[in-house]
Amino acid sequence: MGHQGRASRDRMLVAAETLLREGGLAGAGIQQVVARSRAPIGSVYHFFPGGKNQLVAEALRIHGEKARALFESMLADTAEPLPDRFRTFARAAAAGFDRAGANKGCAIGSVALDLEAGDERLRKLCQDAFDGWIASIAKALPWADEARRRSFAEMVVAAFEGAFILSRARRSGKPFIAVGEWLATMVERFPSDTSRRKRRTRHGFASR
Repeated sequence: MGHQGRASRDRMLVAAETLLREGGLAGAGIQQVVARSRAPIGSVYHFFPGGKNQLVAEALRIHGEKARALFESMLADTAEPLPDRFRTFARAAAAGFDRAGANKGCAIGSVALDLEAGDERLRKLCQDAFDGWIASIAKALPWADEARRRSFAEMVVAAFEGAFILSRARRSGKPFIAVGEWLATMVERFPSDTSRRKRRTRHGFASR
């Protein structure tokens, strides 16, 4: 595939991802992708012989990896305490939502809500994306108990997905800020296992 071909293919994937964020599966038909990407309709089936299902699946994988990388980047930045990282991440999400027109959701969440009983391939793809985010978040949390880390990570994903829904309904990114504040508060109330051990040691409760 030449440079021009790759560029056309990439434009179609970007268009599909954006349309999924704006209107879910129903809003990401072949005609809409062609109009948004300015690509010849014949090239869609050249690059995506599986048609809409293949195009949507690849766009969802790209979106899922972007979101996973954002979560990992937020949690890996140890320059500020973990609660503040949640606050910073949520403020950035709110600003990005408003800047993009206050009308775009998460592509994975939008498709998951649109799925019908027979859409098993896309359902599994959405599940894998959510599970990947949860695993990435869980491994960066400061608790030894694996079940607690996974449960909290699942709540993080559910909270941000819910923030997209509220924000679209209200045409405002403020729900993201509320989510970030509550997640930060919960982390502050359940400090890391290392912090608890240090406190016990300072107060003379260290095990002998």
